[in-house]
Amino acid sequence: MKLFNLLFKLWRAWLWFLVLLGLIVFLPVSLIVIRSPKTYFIFHLFCRYWCKLVLLLNGFWSSVKFESPIDSNQAYIICPNHTSKFDIILLFATFPNNFVFVGKKNVSNIRFFDWFYDQTMITFDRESISSAFRAYRKADKLLKEKTSVVIFPEGRVPNPHVRLDTFKLGAFKLAINNKVPIIPLTFVDNKEKYPEDKLKLTLGRLRVIVHKPIFTLSLTMKNCKILRDKVFETINNTLIDYENNRR
Repeated sequence: MKLFNLLFKLWRAWLWFLVLLGLIVFLPVSLIVIRSPKTYFIFHLFCRYWCKLVLLLNGFWSSVKFESPIDSNQAYIICPNHTSKFDIILLFATFPNNFVFVGKKNVSNIRFFDWFYDQTMITFDRESISSAFRAYRKADKLLKEKTSVVIFPEGRVPNPHVRLDTFKLGAFKLAINNKVPIIPLTFVDNKEKYPEDKLKLTLGRLRVIVHKPIFTLSLTMKNCKILRDKVFETINNTLIDYENNRR
């Protein structure tokens, strides 16, 4: 068991070493190209292919099912279930459009990664209302510039026994306010193969389901909870279906 734990920790260290290596190598260019919506795609393109390589070098490969085509000229709010920090890598590797994450500060114990994440994504302090408001304004601006944003509606990685935690309303208010579609996205295998909270090593395929966009043009703030519940049911029912098929 001690040997397994040591090998497991070395494996995870190898994964995050590769992630940090890519960030360091691309740092000078990334800090320039993220300044403009016209050049941001360069940063996203690098992240996409580097994350694909990171997956392969760690014994994973992705399988993506699109329930409908994704419009490259349309901004979306992407709402995935949250399983671990690994979600960020897998989303970059699989989702074709440019996007920016919206999330809390200090997502890891690696200072450089936190600093880089803060520079390239929209981050906020959970304890500060003003910080959350500024993040909301930045996301609002990006959507108007036709850049999609990713918001984990659970807010944080839930406890291991929870399939899908309660959704917060922020993503759905933002979607209705900007009249942009929401895309529910299901990470099928992340919780089992790369859990946040325990030593477990299961290599192989990581399945991602990109669900049909839910359009918000006709919705008002009165429909916010209905929209939230619809996205929740889409992801939760998908997870249940895959769990039943595994059995």
